[in-house]
Amino acid sequence: MKTINLTDILVYYDGIQVFAGRDAAGRSYVGVGYGPDISTDCYLVTAADPERLQQFRVGQLDLRTLLLEAPGGQWYITTNQGVDTRFNLEPQPGPVAQSPYLPGPNFIVNCEPVESLAAWQGAQPAAITPA
Repeated sequence: MKTINLTDILVYYDGIQVFAGRDAAGRSYVGVGYGPDISTDCYLVTAADPERLQQFRVGQLDLRTLLLEAPGGQWYITTNQGVDTRFNLEPQPGPVAQSPYLPGPNFIVNCEPVESLAAWQGAQPAAITPA
């Protein structure tokens, strides 16, 4: 079974929505949450060309295109129960283009992600100042 480690949280909203990861050989991956219940933490994951992943990070490429360009077309499903930073990937049959879990077109982020998971874990919440 292929395993990847979480390296960056790219979109977070009541849980990790989009993340980047790497396998033991240093290959890049991107994962996107799916399903009606955000608390189940189910993700579609594909390998990602590092240059294209960087283009997604800075708003030059949409998420669906990045996933569809998966090297070899292989896609995986994984779940994360809790705050584990390691994901076991279950290979799925057929090309990623046939996945029912692909996000819609034109999902673009245009912000810099936290530089590393360690920085994100050590971040302190902003102070709330009464108006």
